[in-house]
Amino acid sequence: MAQSLDSLILKHTDSAGKVHIKLLLEDSKKHMYSHPTETFHLAERVLNIAEMQKDKLGRARSYQFLGICHFQVTADYDSAVFYLQKAERLFLSLPSKEAIEGNAMVQHNFGTIKQVKGEYALAIDYYIQALKLFDEVENTKFYAYTLNNISTLYALVKDNQKAEKYARACIKLSQQQGDAFMKATGSIALADALLQQGEYNEIMPLLEVILEYGQTHNDPYKVLLYHLNYGTYLMKYKKDYASAVKEYEKALALTESIGDEWELMRQNSALSEAYLQNNQFDEAYSSAQRSMLLSEKLGAKDKKEIALFVLAQVNVHKRKFEQAYQQLYSAYLLKDTLFNDDSQQHTAFIETVYQTEKKELKIEALEKQRQLYIWLGIAGGTILLTVLAFALIRYRLAVNKRKLAEEEAQRLQQEKQLVAVQATLDGEAAERSRLAKDLHDGLGSMLSLVKFNLPQMKGEAAVLDTIDVTRFQKALGMLDDSIQELRRVAHHMMPESLLRYGLRVSLTDFCEAIPIADFHYFGDESRLSEKMEIMIYRCIHELVNNALKHAQANHINVQLVQEEDRISFTVQDDGIGFDQEKVTEGMGLQNVRQRVAAFAGEMHIYSTEQGTEIHVEIELPKTENND
Repeated sequence: MAQSLDSLILKHTDSAGKVHIKLLLEDSKKHMYSHPTETFHLAERVLNIAEMQKDKLGRARSYQFLGICHFQVTADYDSAVFYLQKAERLFLSLPSKEAIEGNAMVQHNFGTIKQVKGEYALAIDYYIQALKLFDEVENTKFYAYTLNNISTLYALVKDNQKAEKYARACIKLSQQQGDAFMKATGSIALADALLQQGEYNEIMPLLEVILEYGQTHNDPYKVLLYHLNYGTYLMKYKKDYASAVKEYEKALALTESIGDEWELMRQNSALSEAYLQNNQFDEAYSSAQRSMLLSEKLGAKDKKEIALFVLAQVNVHKRKFEQAYQQLYSAYLLKDTLFNDDSQQHTAFIETVYQTEKKELKIEALEKQRQLYIWLGIAGGTILLTVLAFALIRYRLAVNKRKLAEEEAQRLQQEKQLVAVQATLDGEAAERSRLAKDLHDGLGSMLSLVKFNLPQMKGEAAVLDTIDVTRFQKALGMLDDSIQELRRVAHHMMPESLLRYGLRVSLTDFCEAIPIADFHYFGDESRLSEKMEIMIYRCIHELVNNALKHAQANHINVQLVQEEDRISFTVQDDGIGFDQEKVTEGMGLQNVRQRVAAFAGEMHIYSTEQGTEIHVEIELPKTENND
């Protein structure tokens, strides 16, 4: 048994060692009728665990479960009420939906205890309170439980039509919620109500539902109730007393394995009547005696009256007329008492129901009046909102029309600016290309020719003195420097490697010429359009020159990333940086920003005392190719 409890607790313990009290209790309830003693011990252990975990809600749930165990397993109603009251106090101290649901179940449990003790008026009060609390948190899951108990309550006061009504409501709600347990429980109540009314057509399908659930879910309580009701069906409808005895004996055997004294009393009472009808007088006498002892212990006057009647009948058969007379006389006295008690209980019960329905009607009338006012308010508000909506729509149409006109004008202006910038860039690129070509082919060729002729002049001009020769050599050196500088300028203005090989090669050459600059290239090496390649080269050229002139940097890092749908480049330096809020962008940065904007790109500048980073990102059009 200890291993079984430990495994069940371990099943609901997480990796951090915390036991989930709610899930453990829900799992434990399934074993209440199949393993009542184990369940009782488990309830005590769960309470200890909740106290160790300082789980107030878990303690409340554990107290409630202990109360149910005392009620169902030991029939100790005083202990059941004691633990349920402790649960009620804890639930009321917790401001949560789960606490309200827990308190609703406690009220339901109080109603069940009052119902079993025959205090029907108090029972219905508790059931109504439970339903109100369930309504408060919009929880219909446990409605079926209360509907079933109300059905049983009506059955006890012999109002079998209302018992049938609430049992059917319980079954319908259980089917909607997929609650097989309450469907079987409601079927028990409905079968009993129909048997009492002598309506037998639906009995067998209902009993099959009860038996199937009991066997499928290993619930001996449902199985014994199947045998009890089937025995009653055989007794009342089929008049097959021998078969009824067998069914009652099966029910009694299961009840003895469970140990529920209330059910033991019920089974012995039913079995004593069946034995009597089947002429098994000794067995009837024994069962009636057992029923008598339990009814006296549990205060069940109706079962005691049946036991006295059976004992009297057996004694008549055995010709023990004096004992039979005394037992029969006691039975009739008890029957009169029961009649008076039933009448009082029934009157009190009817009065409670009447007052409750009266209150409900009054509340319903007030609710209808309140709803009328609400609908009138909604109608007036709707009309007002409709008028305001029309006015707002007209206003927004006018605003949108004006806004669209302004946006269209702004768009045209932006397009003009982009066209102008693009034309400027195109003109600048063309002019640079022409200038580079002229410098290289024109002035470069002329300077080269001068250098070529100077050595000849040196050979022919032997009459030059030493000073002229020195000056002549210096001029040659200057010509060499001029040609080299001319080539460098022409290369930077429109590098031949850019036109021939693209960005990677031209930027590699450019950065290699600068000792503190490094170049990194990532991604696709496919060629872009000539205009975009020139723009990117000029931007990087300008940004690197800015870093060299102003940043006082020791290192410059250039990075170009080319992907299928976008291209980005970054120029970083470890220079002195600048305050973007105080320092206005110079002509160089403005030119870079304009070039990037012409291609719908974005430029971001990040500058601190540790250096500056300028990042540019441009989306490539889908038609971009290797042209």
